[in-house]
Parts: sequence; C-alpha cells; structure tokens
Amino acid sequence: MTALELIKALIGFDTTSRGSNLALIDYAEELLTASGARCRRSYDVSRAKANLFASFGPETDGGYVLSGHTDVVPVDGQAWSSDPFNAEVRDGKLYGRGACDMKGFVGVALSLAPEIAKAKLKRPIHFALSYDEEVGCNGVLRLLEDLKDANIKPALAIVGEPTLMRVVGAHKAGAVLHTTCRGHEGHSSAPEKGANAVMMAGEFVKLLDDVWTGLRQDSDARFDPPHSTVQANMISGGTATNILAREALVTWEYRALPDRDAGAIVETVKHRAQGELLPKYARRAPEAAFDTVLHAAYPGLMMDDNSPAIALAREITGANRVEAVAYGTEAGHFQRNGIPAVICGPGSIDQAHKPDEFCELSEYDACENFLRKVIAKAAS
Repeated sequence: MTALELIKALIGFDTTSRGSNLALIDYAEELLTASGARCRRSYDVSRAKANLFASFGPETDGGYVLSGHTDVVPVDGQAWSSDPFNAEVRDGKLYGRGACDMKGFVGVALSLAPEIAKAKLKRPIHFALSYDEEVGCNGVLRLLEDLKDANIKPALAIVGEPTLMRVVGAHKAGAVLHTTCRGHEGHSSAPEKGANAVMMAGEFVKLLDDVWTGLRQDSDARFDPPHSTVQANMISGGTATNILAREALVTWEYRALPDRDAGAIVETVKHRAQGELLPKYARRAPEAAFDTVLHAAYPGLMMDDNSPAIALAREITGANRVEAVAYGTEAGHFQRNGIPAVICGPGSIDQAHKPDEFCELSEYDACENFLRKVIAKAAS
C-alpha cells in the first residue's frame, strides 16, 4: 500500500481517546508482522487500549524509534465539510481527523515497513505506536515501562508530531487539573446564607488569569507564547437557576517552559485560592473548599545541544536551526527515560484539533523522503 492509502485507512479507525484503539493496533501489527517485525504490546488497565512496539534489524541495544500516537481528539460539535473518519483528498490536501495529528506520520512510517525489512540494518529501527497521548501522554508511560522490563534500549526517538518537517528540539511541559469548588446549597434569593459554588468557580477562573499574568514576566523567546501559560478550558456546576450551587468543577491546564518548576504553578494556585478566595465563602459555609487534583501531566522536552536525536534530524534535513514549540508530545517522556528525542513530522499544528483538519500531500512526500534517509542511516 502507498503512504496515502495507509493514512486513509488509519483515519478510518475512530480512535478518539474516549474509546478503544485496538482495531487500529490489530491492523498495524498485522502489517508489521507480515514484513517480519518483532512485535510486543502493552495495555492499559482495562485492556481496551494498547501500545504496539515493533522492531526490525539486529536484536541489540541502540537503534531509532519512530514514535506516534494512535488516538485522536473528538469531532463532537465541529462543523466538518466531509466525514472526518472517511479521508478525502481535495486540492492537494488530505482531510480527515488525524490527517496531521498524527496518523500522517504513522501511515508514512508503516508504508515503509517492507523497505525497512529489506534493508541491511546495522542498528534496529523500532515503531512505537501509543494510546492516549491526547489526554496526557498516558500510553507512552506504559510503553516505556515495558521496554525497561524487556531490557530494550533504543538510542533515540523521532516523534512525528506535525512540525512542517522542521526540527524541533524542545517543548513545554503540561498538565490537566481538576479543581472542585464546594459550597453550600440554599435558595438563590438569600445568597449570603449559603456558598454558591458556581460563583466560587468564577472567582477561581479569575485567579488563574492573575497567575498567568504573573508568569508573563519570565519568558523564553524560543517559544510562542514565550512564557508559561495557565487557563481554564471547561467549567460545569449547578442544578437549577434558583438554587445556590453546592458544587462546580473547573478543568484547567498549565503549559510551562520546560526548564522551570511547573509544580510551583500549581502550588501558587492552591495557596492563593486558600488564602484569597476561601475566607469569603467559609464565613457563610464552613464546609466550603477548593480541592485541586492532578488529572494528567507530561514533562517538557529540554533543549539538548548534544542530543544525537537532534543531530540526526539536522543532518538529514540540513536544518540550520532547531525550534521550540508550545504544545506537548511524548518526547519529554522519552528524554526523561534516558532516550534522546526530537520532533519532526508532516503537517502543521495549526490544523490540529480543528474541523476540516488537513495535511498537504507534499508534507507526506517530505516525510517519506526523511524516513528513507533515516533507514539509510540505520543501515550505514
């Protein structure tokens, strides 16, 4: 199958993070096994999701990992011009959920499996297909644990997130947090006899914005935006218009510069909520509280001038500069586990997570050329 045919096939699997990815993993494993790969899986606790790690070449330490996630973000409520899970080519672009983020890279890599099998590799080439990247890079943690248990030690990882095939050597750290605002129910005609959790949530969101304002003073011009960020992305609570809400949930995130103390952001938010917001509501309701729980987190990718992953990507692409991005990937986890990582993949992050997500067909061609050179390096 051509790269384009494989990408279309992968898009046809609805692997939205809330569901299973096993059908896609079965499909990929069948393709890789047919080409002679040694495959192993690692599962989540429900066994409804799996990572796939496949190896070609000598069974030795070292080698290059081609890493991509199999899950995609939801399409709910988005106005698509075509079926998001039935990929369609229009005007030199492929449209579909995952076309750039990131079934494009995975499809191109899988299409080269027969060539990898035929190459006389002197160092292994590994495929790492993970689950639940879009909800906190959860799957790759299990994959890395499995590699450690199996004593598999790759030399570096190439993460194919969309970079327009530019070499990216750093990204921010990130986390998703849930803050439950707990108040005291009552009639809305007497708001001072209770504690309205929805109003508490509103003040908490304003506090997050204040914390973000303070973070703007510490910047790194390599990133856009150049500072760490904090924002609320979801809020829910209340049962009726005339009842003081007993509970409200704020889902928020930080995106922190990779060499800063991200934990300090969370502690600042907790401390300020406790000291600045809570007293007002605790006077009316002793049980009032702001309870914050970490839902998911991933480390940043630190720029490493001596990284063999960056050196390889620069040699192959001829890039004069190494870039930094604000979005997160599994690259930080690879680096934290002693595997140098670089990000380089087809498509633009500007198209990710949007309706009518697309990737230029020329980007797939560039990715194919790039990966063929990776194969050549592994055989040299």
